[in-house]
Amino acid sequence: MEYDLAEKLKGLADRVNDLAIHHTGETAKQFLETQDKLAKLRLKLIKKELNAQHEAYKAALSGLNEAIDFIEDADKKIEGITDAIKLATRAIDLVEKALKNAAV
Repeated sequence: MEYDLAEKLKGLADRVNDLAIHHTGETAKQFLETQDKLAKLRLKLIKKELNAQHEAYKAALSGLNEAIDFIEDADKKIEGITDAIKLATRAIDLVEKALKNAAV
């Protein structure tokens, strides 16, 4: 079941990369840093077995879906960029929490 999270992480990383390509300066830097975190987190996730029924897993999946959906729309409008970064960062935090719960 961790496959779902890994695929969602890849999807989010791809979308964040697309945003980075279309921006410059600090915004592009933030997107590239976020993309790097997502890629590293995906590698960690692939190595772990997570319980898809655990609340942390469900929250992580929900956070990833929310970020992906928002970024698909934010790509079309500049005012959503700050929120896109925040949602991607929130998704990272939720997946890290799910990974920590898997270790318990």
